[in-house]
Amino acid sequence: TRDWSSDVCSSDLLPRVGVQNVACPEGAPECLSVPHHSAAPSGLRLSVARFPRVALRATLGCIPLPRWGRATRGVLLLLWLVASAPTVEPLSLHGFTMGSTWSAKYRPATNTPPARAVERALQARLNDLEQQMSTWRADSVLSRFNASRDTNWFPVPRDIAVVVREALEVSRLTDGAFDVTVFPLVQLWGFGPGGKKGRVPTDAEIAAALRRVGWQKLHARLDPPALRKDLPDVAVDLSALCPGYASDCLGEQFEAWGVHDYLVEVGGEFRARGDGALGSGWRVGVERPTSRAGDSQSLSAVPGRATDGGFEPPAPALAAAVTLTNQSLATSGDYRNFFVVDGRRFSHHLDQRTGWPTDSAIASVSVIHTNTDRKST
Repeated sequence: TRDWSSDVCSSDLLPRVGVQNVACPEGAPECLSVPHHSAAPSGLRLSVARFPRVALRATLGCIPLPRWGRATRGVLLLLWLVASAPTVEPLSLHGFTMGSTWSAKYRPATNTPPARAVERALQARLNDLEQQMSTWRADSVLSRFNASRDTNWFPVPRDIAVVVREALEVSRLTDGAFDVTVFPLVQLWGFGPGGKKGRVPTDAEIAAALRRVGWQKLHARLDPPALRKDLPDVAVDLSALCPGYASDCLGEQFEAWGVHDYLVEVGGEFRARGDGALGSGWRVGVERPTSRAGDSQSLSAVPGRATDGGFEPPAPALAAAVTLTNQSLATSGDYRNFFVVDGRRFSHHLDQRTGWPTDSAIASVSVIHTNTDRKST
């Protein structure tokens, strides 16, 4: 099983298992927010709850009013009708992708396709992105580029070119602290496809892998979309960017369907627009980091989500609950994917400058931004 949840530094290109951001279960105390009510008096709201609209309209005509009562009666009627207007509850969808999960909540617009068609379209888009960018699939476009010894331009779908261009820009902005060419180190330390964690590489092995690493050795263009590498054995891992990019793609698809209120999540990367079920914005929980004493390999499910097998693990403890208003959220940590040798802990966060896992007391970092892919790096 492959989890593409992204991490925060260059070594975050490695997989980790589990979903760190979880949509708060409706009604959970830490996730409650005060809904926006109509300005109508509380007595009117109570009446709306107790009588059907027709009865309300009839009752309204019997309320004793002062001489300016006709205008007031019209205002009260308007308030009453607004207060009694039905609220469209968000629809929920979910599925599996990239070795992890995806989910979506949205309020359909007039021209939005039926829920089943929406689910099929979103799953198809995710399947396509996985087929393009997965390093865990030997037949993916990215795996074929990595295996190629050709240093000429290699044609790729536009999605890959866009993501690699973004990755190279982040590398430039961080002076190389983020680097998608770290894949040789990913493999060496056993965190990649077919890797076996638990062995510390030799200095010679690390030095050999480092010679293949360096973001300046990778190039991307959009017209026509293609990648090029300076050395035949340069290899790329887009795991830190793909889930965030995928959540942005799903959000853009919802907007193309006229949906204004939605929350999408791919591998723990969230994108929110409009309002949720409890009012302004969407409430999202950030998982509390678990113990870093052992290697956890279990997936955490979003609370309230049914799984195909009917099993649903307990909801993870939350470190915080935040409201996303037209924003995205990514949380990354090193407490899920690591191994211990002779009492020393080696995480999947690799420093491409040294070739060794980073040694940090920070277990988890959450970032909120207006888009997801760059933030998740």
